[in-house]
Amino acid sequence: MSIARPLHGRLLGRCLASTQPRAAAAAATAPCQQQFHSSATRSKRRSRFRNVTAAKMGLLDPSVLSDYRKAHFPEYTSEELAVLKGKYTAEQFEALEAGEKAISTDDMIMQGRLRDDPYRPNYIEDYTVLDPRYDVKPKVDVTPQEPEWLDRDAWADKYGSKMTELTDKKTTQQLTRAMVRALRRVKESNGADLIDLTEAELDDMEKDPDLLQKYLVQGDSSAEAEAEAETDAADGDMLTRAQAMKLDEAIDSQWQQELEKLSLVEDPVEVEPSNLELLADGPAGERRVYSAEAAELGKVPGVEGLYKSAADPEDDGQDDGGNYQEIKRLTGMTLKDIQSIYRKVLVTRWVSNQTRLGKVRSTSVLAIAGNGNGRLGLGVAKSSEPALAAETAQLLAIRNMKPIRRYEQRTIYGNSRGKVSGTVVELFARPPGFGLRCPHRIFEMCRACGIHDIHARMPRSKNPMNSVKAAFAALTNQLDPEEIAIGRGKKLVDVRKVYYGGAVY
Repeated sequence: MSIARPLHGRLLGRCLASTQPRAAAAAATAPCQQQFHSSATRSKRRSRFRNVTAAKMGLLDPSVLSDYRKAHFPEYTSEELAVLKGKYTAEQFEALEAGEKAISTDDMIMQGRLRDDPYRPNYIEDYTVLDPRYDVKPKVDVTPQEPEWLDRDAWADKYGSKMTELTDKKTTQQLTRAMVRALRRVKESNGADLIDLTEAELDDMEKDPDLLQKYLVQGDSSAEAEAEAETDAADGDMLTRAQAMKLDEAIDSQWQQELEKLSLVEDPVEVEPSNLELLADGPAGERRVYSAEAAELGKVPGVEGLYKSAADPEDDGQDDGGNYQEIKRLTGMTLKDIQSIYRKVLVTRWVSNQTRLGKVRSTSVLAIAGNGNGRLGLGVAKSSEPALAAETAQLLAIRNMKPIRRYEQRTIYGNSRGKVSGTVVELFARPPGFGLRCPHRIFEMCRACGIHDIHARMPRSKNPMNSVKAAFAALTNQLDPEEIAIGRGKKLVDVRKVYYGGAVY
């Protein structure tokens, strides 16, 4: 019968042999190098990034700091101080000065140095300057029209009048352009001194026929017209009868030529309205271009009452299917409050149930819900549809929300422990700024209930479902120091709030 000798005994014996008196000198020069484990030693980990010191960045040079301070954080001039004193009251100006003194420019330069490269982010928002991408709104030239539900005859009449109006406008524009071209030819041939319109004005009228209204003489009274004619004759600007007849004949001849060219036009686009003009009054037309909100459709005749109405008119049409009515009844919250709750699916499992018909597969979901201010809930649901299981679990989590005790609204009271089956979760309170250093599922739970500083440890099983349940048990079963102090007949005082006057954040 052979007995195996333990390995650690032999290794320990070798290391202790070097401590004997006769081998003291050898042990001092050659210490025991034998390790108690068989794995290889790990080399020191090196960072992939170079460490840039403050001296290389020029942050320790007083001249560089002064130049940077003058360039980016200049002092207020006397004119600027006068403007600020005129804009703010004495108390407000005093508060501004106190805020300026409380912020050290050297700390901003050293700890939060502003980048000067082209890819730097916008650290400071200047609200005194308008950004055209966000601040300048488009000029509203048109007003959206309310929709009209017309019967067949009324719609046909309106459409016919609209087409007639568009056709007349198109024809008028073509005739105006023909008249402008005739005037240009007459001016080029023999009417340069008779027509006082410039080439630029003629070009503008040909591009925009509506400008012709600016040059037309409005119908004045006979007395005003005679007075104006006498004034023009006295100034020498009045045309003679022969010049007027010659000008009319030249314009008539050129006008006839232009009309003949218009009659030979084969392209229907020149005369018929375009598709954009036909859609000007439609949902995507010019009248709806600057409308940020669709017009109210109202009740459509003929289909009113045929469809299911909203379950609750106070929901403003956001829950027409009635999915949130039961949770609203159980919790007493409004739909807006329910939708503002943070919800997340943490665990998803695919399970199956063996029946006489075979395996029936379904999805089991565990979700959490929290308002971010001390309330947290768990919900478990199972369904053959994953989306339905996730939605049901989230609604159950909202219904099962419970208060979570928080110290200073950021961490737990002391240390807490929760155990579910073989999973143990240990939570530890941490100081301000420590953060959430815990597994990702516990991280989501802490974020949902409003805990910002905590450390968690799971020394045993890491089962996803049990870890969430154990963390929830640890959060809800915290020891209350107030109750412990009352049970001992003593008074509990928060020393941090006493010494810091409540400013503990």
